Amino acid sequence: MSEFSDAYELHLRSLLDEFLATIEGIPEEDLNNWKPAMATEGGQKVTSVAALGIHIVGAGEFMTLIAVGGAPVARDREAEFVATATREEIEHRFDSWLPKLHLLLERLSEEELASRNTHDCYNDRDWTNARVLLHALDHTALHVGHAEIQKQLWLDERSRGGRKQPSDPVALPVGPQRISDKAAGRTNA
Repeated sequence: MSEFSDAYELHLRSLLDEFLATIEGIPEEDLNNWKPAMATEGGQKVTSVAALGIHIVGAGEFMTLIAVGGAPVARDREAEFVATATREEIEHRFDSWLPKLHLLLERLSEEELASRNTHDCYNDRDWTNARVLLHALDHTALHVGHAEIQKQLWLDERSRGGRKQPSDPVALPVGPQRISDKAAGRTNA
């Protein structure tokens, strides 16, 4: 297997483990039905955390196994956004996808990674197979981040004994300083 393939698998597994760690401790009812107050009070459309997990694997299988690998994997994209699942079912879907992906990455040559992807979804983009694979990794990371934010909101609302009032500000933890901020002498405070 190539260095690219090894690194790809390592990073994808890390992201999937991060998603599973994020949803740890969320009761099944909330995993499937809880949405932030902003989504339940006529605000933004937000999917459940469980649906995010199912979408991560559905989109990931599509981009990797179908678009790059040519496998006949069935997908109902719209159903992913309303799907329900337990943590164990999501983990099982991840664990089912990864060995298939490993076999694909193991057989892909450098020439195949560099060749233009011919799947209808990417035909007009003029992307290589490597770029489609990286798009799948990027897409996974995006939704893992969404799950992390939803968990923060869930913890915040639960710690306050329920839902926020629409006028209540959402207090999220401040992240680490950017390197450019440190160099400029700026702080998060």
